[in-house]
Amino acid sequence: MLAPFSKPLPRIKLGSSPDRLLRLAHLRPQLAGHVDRVEAGTLIGWAADLAHPGRRVAVECCHNGRPVASAVANEFRQDVEAAGIGDGVHGFTCVLPDDCADIPNLRISVRVRGTQTALPHHESYDVAVDMREFLWFIATDIVNNCNLRCPFCVVDYSAVKATQLMTEGTYRSLLRLIQCVPDGNFYLSCLHEPTLHPRLNQFLELIPVDARKKAFFTTNLARPLKEADFHAWAHSGLHHINVSLDTLDADRFAVLRKFGRLDAFRRNLNLLAEVFRRTPGAPLLRYITMAFRSNFEEIPEIVRYSREHWLASENEIRYTFNVAHITDDFRRQEYLHKEDWEVLTERLHRSGYPVRISYPPEDDEQKIPAQNYYEFQEPTGDPSYMRLFKPLGLRARPDGTILVGGAEDALRVNITALKDPVRFFRAVLKECQPR
Repeated sequence: MLAPFSKPLPRIKLGSSPDRLLRLAHLRPQLAGHVDRVEAGTLIGWAADLAHPGRRVAVECCHNGRPVASAVANEFRQDVEAAGIGDGVHGFTCVLPDDCADIPNLRISVRVRGTQTALPHHESYDVAVDMREFLWFIATDIVNNCNLRCPFCVVDYSAVKATQLMTEGTYRSLLRLIQCVPDGNFYLSCLHEPTLHPRLNQFLELIPVDARKKAFFTTNLARPLKEADFHAWAHSGLHHINVSLDTLDADRFAVLRKFGRLDAFRRNLNLLAEVFRRTPGAPLLRYITMAFRSNFEEIPEIVRYSREHWLASENEIRYTFNVAHITDDFRRQEYLHKEDWEVLTERLHRSGYPVRISYPPEDDEQKIPAQNYYEFQEPTGDPSYMRLFKPLGLRARPDGTILVGGAEDALRVNITALKDPVRFFRAVLKECQPR
């Protein structure tokens, strides 16, 4: 066991040269390390004995000086090896126990076991840990339908004959998980149009005030809406609202947003921007534009106009998923090629406005099934097939059925049947593998 030391080590940057580390070792105790990041209830970093780099030290996570968890620093870290610290096998991942989630304002210090040598986290020697945030996202849909039938939609609505509405009871059950995601990662809509729900504004009021920055929704704004709706949204406290904006041309709008009218859309958007402009603390407005051949030349102007007139805080340009039910004619006429994306990127760069671009994957030629997330087979029960991965994201359909994002056929449970959904999904998370 190493003897305790009276002073903690200063922070050592991984980019430091091996010579500097050796000089430090002669001046200070020969223990070094750093807490690099915190993911929900997991602390990740590295720790090493510089005098004996082949030795694996253990670390303890402490609350008020009391150890609550420990781990051996025996994981390979390429950056640590590159810094000249032994063989680089000095990384640790320390998972806090579930009962730490009940501690308010939890702060954790990490020290080398058997010593008082605390590992720094940036400029501090203790780390604020919010164990409530252990899920990546919760993608909810409070309805199962849309007012439009866009030819590029990832959802196949051919079998949807009626609009299913989420009940208040189901919605309240889902809200028990809202504190488990980071800000902006609780979707009130993912696949469908949330303004079809007659109680959307009341649902916004049901979100706990201290959790409203967790939530957002996406709308096409193509339905006639009232000024009262926009006042409710402006005072909702949401993190942001996404608006689908693909064209400012009426004829093109009628094609890309089938069953929608540009005049109704612009009336809604002008009124929304007016209300938000005069409401301090209104949610941010983000605009999502699908890139096609027909609106290719227009996209830089869409970005400029939304920035200057419609309070755009961010513009995102997206590719179209190559979903199987999209017609071959639409693919031939509208899908961009690789060289088109390069031209578009350059034009957007010259516009001077920051834009997020979601490029198609390399295997975009492969068709994928409709992304309904509701029509998957029941779980097989085969453990190898049931493997889940961190970070864990959830999808919730209007009836309260919960699916795992990226593994929708691996687990299925209804939120209303769970006595303690937080504890349930913490247990699921423990079975997940890192990606």
